[in-house]
Amino acid sequence: MGDGDNQYFYNNYNYNKAHNELDKHVSLATLSLVIGLISIPFCFFMYTGIILGGIAVVLAILSKGTAGKLLPQAKKGIFYGAIGVVLGYVVLVSSIHTLMTDPDSRQQLNQFSEQYYGESLDDMLKELGINLETTDL
Repeated sequence: MGDGDNQYFYNNYNYNKAHNELDKHVSLATLSLVIGLISIPFCFFMYTGIILGGIAVVLAILSKGTAGKLLPQAKKGIFYGAIGVVLGYVVLVSSIHTLMTDPDSRQQLNQFSEQYYGESLDDMLKELGINLETTDL
């Protein structure tokens, strides 16, 4: 086979999976792809998407080993994992922003906090020196 054929097999996902089942690099790259895909919908559940996305990126980088290039599964794992991390942080920041600016959401959180901790969130923040109460102009 020529060098072009070898490059075809290297970049072909089905060839990698079928012919290298025992190769740890292919297994890590495939696991990275799966975890990266799972991280995207899980970014709406607290910090799960951020954690899974980070794991997917690390597994993809580890799957490279001593090879010159990343496997196609690893490249996709990095891409999907990065989307999961970024989207997870966007959801986290938007949730905090909503809680701090929307009075109805903050009131619900205060009620929840009083039920579970015996003290409202606003009182806890006042102890830390943070005052979120709006003043009328």
